[in-house]
Amino acid sequence: MNKNPSPPKLPLRFFRWYCHPDYREDIEGDLLERFERRVQEKGANAAKWLFFTDVIRLFRPGIIRSWEPGQSFNNYSMFKNYFKITWRSLLKQKLYTFINIGGLAVGLTCFILIFLYVQHELSYDRFYENADRIYRIYQKQEGNFHLGSDYFTLSPAPLATTLTKEFPEVTHATSIAEETALLGHEENHYWEKGLWADASFFEVFTYPFVYGNPKTALVKPESIVLTASLSQKIFGARNPVGQSLIFQNGDPYTVTGVIKDPPVNTSFKFSFISCLLSHKRYMWAFKNARWGSNSFHAFFTMAEHADPLQLQNKLPAMYEKYKGNNKNYPFRDTYFVQPLSEIHLETKANFDIGLKGNAKYLSLLSLIAVVVLLLACVNYMNLAVACSIKRAREIGLRKVIGAVRWQLIGQFIGESVLIACLGLLLAIGLTYFLTPVFGHLLERPIELNLIENTLLIPGLVVLVVVVGILSGSYPAFFMSSLRPVQVLKGKINGRFSGMKIQSWLIVGQYAMAIVLVISSLVIYQQFRFIQQKELGYNKEHIVTIPIRGNRLRENLEVIKNEWLSNTQILGVATSTQLPTNIRSSTIINDHDDRKENDLSIYETGVDYDYLEVFNMELIAGRNFSSDSKTDPTYRHIINETAAKALGWTPEEAIGNQFVEASNKGAKTVIGVVKDFHMHSMHMAIAPLMIRLNTSHSGFLSVKIQPDNLSETLAILETSFKKYSPYPFEYKFLDEQFDQLYKAELRLGEMFVFFTVISILIASMGLFGLAAFTAGQRTKEIGIRKVLGASVQGIVGILAKDFLKMVLAGFLLAIPVAWYFMHQWLADFAYRIEMEWWMFAMAGFAAMVIALFTISSQSIKAALTNPVDSLKNE
Repeated sequence: MNKNPSPPKLPLRFFRWYCHPDYREDIEGDLLERFERRVQEKGANAAKWLFFTDVIRLFRPGIIRSWEPGQSFNNYSMFKNYFKITWRSLLKQKLYTFINIGGLAVGLTCFILIFLYVQHELSYDRFYENADRIYRIYQKQEGNFHLGSDYFTLSPAPLATTLTKEFPEVTHATSIAEETALLGHEENHYWEKGLWADASFFEVFTYPFVYGNPKTALVKPESIVLTASLSQKIFGARNPVGQSLIFQNGDPYTVTGVIKDPPVNTSFKFSFISCLLSHKRYMWAFKNARWGSNSFHAFFTMAEHADPLQLQNKLPAMYEKYKGNNKNYPFRDTYFVQPLSEIHLETKANFDIGLKGNAKYLSLLSLIAVVVLLLACVNYMNLAVACSIKRAREIGLRKVIGAVRWQLIGQFIGESVLIACLGLLLAIGLTYFLTPVFGHLLERPIELNLIENTLLIPGLVVLVVVVGILSGSYPAFFMSSLRPVQVLKGKINGRFSGMKIQSWLIVGQYAMAIVLVISSLVIYQQFRFIQQKELGYNKEHIVTIPIRGNRLRENLEVIKNEWLSNTQILGVATSTQLPTNIRSSTIINDHDDRKENDLSIYETGVDYDYLEVFNMELIAGRNFSSDSKTDPTYRHIINETAAKALGWTPEEAIGNQFVEASNKGAKTVIGVVKDFHMHSMHMAIAPLMIRLNTSHSGFLSVKIQPDNLSETLAILETSFKKYSPYPFEYKFLDEQFDQLYKAELRLGEMFVFFTVISILIASMGLFGLAAFTAGQRTKEIGIRKVLGASVQGIVGILAKDFLKMVLAGFLLAIPVAWYFMHQWLADFAYRIEMEWWMFAMAGFAAMVIALFTISSQSIKAALTNPVDSLKNE
């Protein structure tokens, strides 16, 4: 391990290149001394970024070396002259200055906002000590395709301890499970989200302790560690170690420690950690070596220089050694090793832990950020090309009196960098105002902190330089290449007439903007399709309430009767899961016991009123009946897809039997329900089995009248609180349905936002160019009016060329937009077809916006008195 890190080589070489030799040794010594001090105070990474910042700040005229023999880079008069010329040029052309700075500011604002979001997403779980050596185990269960994937993040209870026993390269390992629990203290109750973890948790994940000892905090059963905020809420400012809390309305747990609140960029969201030795399912599975029971997350740290891939290759032999009596386990498990830093953006595995990001959407947003910034740069370049023609004689005179080409290039690029700097200052102000709105849209705590974010200042400096050079390069190199004799005679080379490059830039601008317009339309139409598609059940005016605690479960019939006595309540049902998201699954067989006939099927438990409350249609057979004693155990309802998978029509299914892998005894089909969407429309409707279950329900679903909503909710809450110490929590089913598409809805909102921004930027550039073109053709317009041209004819002439460019951009955008939207729609099992009118509408909208943008300048030029236009001729 390198205990004395060196400063970054590239900034140090840059400093030695630009610094005057007379000052270099002393300043370099100070820089290195400051770097070493910062390594001790802030760590190597922060010290390296601050060293880079120091080198950039020192780049100023007072210490810069001579540029060429006989020419000083510290020529203050030259720089002062360039600055004056630039400033006067900006003030002289106020419209173009406003458009350039405004366009760059908007583009830079979007870029900074997305940069902050991407930076936040990539920072998850990197704050732990040795975060680069923390891994987890996840697995593939061949034959168990669940919720669109056969990958699972859960693992057997004995896995973590087995890793440390079998593999010396594994230094520590811990098992984790998520939990939401009711914590009681004195007369107060606190409904909190937490974790179950074993004694090695704090060896793997390093959280700073306020009170207690991390080595002993989770050693004993019925011990609990609190976060600082929860400790403050329950116990105030005093040390709570040794105090008791009632856990889940049952046994007392002893507080053994208090840790600082986890950072916002952690995958583990919790306010307490309970000792895993008190988890009954874990202890049963651990003591019985149940390698077929996957209910816990296994994380571990590896020794330095150990190879995780080599460890992964050893896992199959370990599994074969320990799987023991799980011979009848129906799936084939394969274990994989994954770095902690990757789990936030992992979206394929089932039962994952923590708030998830999406690597695909992150890449898409990054691409949009670059596109919007390019639009702003193209804007500047377009106007710079046009406006530079007016300065051709200035360039000619400068070259006649001795200006060399690199000086002219430096002047133009310097002007561009200055405009980029002004745009950046405005962008920083806009970002401060928009960051809360953008963070709320993305549901991330994004903030602009120029002091604590060590990447931001160097990044913005590099961004301004790159934007300035990119935007000013074309006019700089071509204007500096003009021959002064031709320029002073008024003859400019045809290759720099500007129109060819301007035309291509406008085409590119509008092509990118139209791609975003088409994408927004397709996304909107897909979500409209989802909202209007027949789901197979009613989701309107249904309140869902989670069932927690045995007391509430024992009094469900009493509560249902109380509610149903009110005319505002139309129906009440209980179920293990809601119809929007049925996740449990099992294996059934059509009774011939051949493994090839095994069918993976989703299953849910319901009461007698479930089908009626959700308006589900039985297309064959009957519903569950309280008069039948065999319904709870041996009678089941299946959906159409299950009947088809078993080789039956709905009518043939009635009375037929199947066996379930986890339960003995044949099950008889008594009903077939019409298919309904029990998952998001990313997935096709799968086989489903509905069993009667009134004793272990997870949710109450209440169908209510749409009017007097607050009064009805108050009635529900009053009855609920009679039988439960848990907080009264409810959600409307239609809101939960919308949650299935939360990421896509957020993507659609962002597309609309950036579409508006891109069109705004493109329109600003087009407006400025139209104004410039109209000004250049003033005398032509005057002559045409003298010869009898109408205002409409002149406007048509001026607008025609621009509309041709927009049309070319539209034709270029069609295949690009079709490809990307086709890829996006492929993720949905039920989706719209892209139709011609979506593309036509986007093109028409772009044409209208472009025509509106240029019409004001065209009409203004057409209405100008020809006498004023021609009086100087």
